[in-house]
Amino acid sequence: MIVLGAVVPHPPILLAEIGQGRQAAASRTLEAYDQLAQRLRDLCVDRCVLISSHGIVTLSQFHVLTEAAQGNLGAFGAERVEFSLDPNRELVSAILTAARNHEVPLAAVPVWETSDHASAVPLTLLGDAAPTRTAVVGMSFLSGSAHYTCGRAIGEAAARIDGNVAIIASGDGVHTLSQESPHGFHPLAKRTQAQIERALATWDYKALIGLDPTVREAVDESIVSPALILMGAMHGLACRPRILSSEAPWGVGYISVVVEMD
Repeated sequence: MIVLGAVVPHPPILLAEIGQGRQAAASRTLEAYDQLAQRLRDLCVDRCVLISSHGIVTLSQFHVLTEAAQGNLGAFGAERVEFSLDPNRELVSAILTAARNHEVPLAAVPVWETSDHASAVPLTLLGDAAPTRTAVVGMSFLSGSAHYTCGRAIGEAAARIDGNVAIIASGDGVHTLSQESPHGFHPLAKRTQAQIERALATWDYKALIGLDPTVREAVDESIVSPALILMGAMHGLACRPRILSSEAPWGVGYISVVVEMD
């Protein structure tokens, strides 16, 4: 059963090997990771679904990893920072069955993106608090409502599995909050970031679905789709979201949220 949900950012600079001290500018985000790790331990979470925004992403379907995979963060100048993904096959099988029942276009794949920092950063920072075997699901370019439906299937699968399950959505907020951003500044960035944070704080999936896709692309965000999968997975549960941190070093918005059960 699902006992915890979370939204976490994934900038590689958070890792000491890459940040080289610069990660101190995102200290509240790092503190949020510590708090989430403690909750995972407190609740004895032994199963996890990680929603990645940088795994295999295609126009018309979602993907779930079925075999062990490895990668590194050489794309960010740190080849020695390696990560491994070892899927919980029982959970993956249940997710695939539920997806077929919901007519969700979810493809089973044996290989994964070897530079998927949306998986690598959370798993590295959570350390031994994260279950050894994690089901990794990738977002798509389908609609917001399709992501919510995909989440519904994941939630139904998790409900049938013995053990305590956490659903973690990995995504960064708006990337254009200031000129400091590598992507520059966009005039709609701050408003969109505030809308996303408000929707997460009030657990309003309809507000996220209602965001203009054109604006989402223009302000360059990667948090909405993974968050909608998380919200769908927790459909019908008595959710109590709490924002652990919200900050925007380097012109990029990072929102960390933990979702407890009432």
